[in-house]
Amino acid sequence: MNKNQSLTSGAMAAALIICISAIIQWLPGHDVLAFNSAELSDRIWSLVTAPLLHLGWNHWLFNMAGLALVVGIFNDQFDMRQLFNNYLLISVISGGLLWLWPETIEYVGLSGVLHGLLLVCLINATLKQPWYLAVIVVLLGKVIAELAGFRPDHFVGPDVALIHAAGMIAGGVTWFLQRRRLADAVNRQKTQQD
Repeated sequence: MNKNQSLTSGAMAAALIICISAIIQWLPGHDVLAFNSAELSDRIWSLVTAPLLHLGWNHWLFNMAGLALVVGIFNDQFDMRQLFNNYLLISVISGGLLWLWPETIEYVGLSGVLHGLLLVCLINATLKQPWYLAVIVVLLGKVIAELAGFRPDHFVGPDVALIHAAGMIAGGVTWFLQRRRLADAVNRQKTQQD
């Protein structure tokens, strides 16, 4: 795939996510789409829908700008399938981590997935240009500061730091999973059985 095809496919995938999110934001019935860890067994779809739903249009705009920025900067890492796979893996893994948290977590918004997506992109970039490791350290420091109590004025809700941390962990797991080819895992198991 050449760079122009990658840009178009990644940009098209991001545009589709933005459009779907705008439609969901506009529709009524947000409660059933929001993530609530205590009710996850009754609303399993919220693992995928909650990141597309936002508290208001300002929240939506801020998150969609973040998505466009990440896809724009790291456009060589995406085609449509890769962006959707990243979205699905990060949203499901981070939601699963939040479900495991002993207290009830409620959230809407893309910021957790964006943290994970950014980490995937930064790790990939670091493999080619090691100075990106400094950006990873800054991002990790930011999330650690949030967990320690640093709360910018734009944070809404008490669990934003946990959501960002879960997104980062999910991003790391997603990066690892994408580096393992299924055929390699199957061949390795077959060799061990022989």
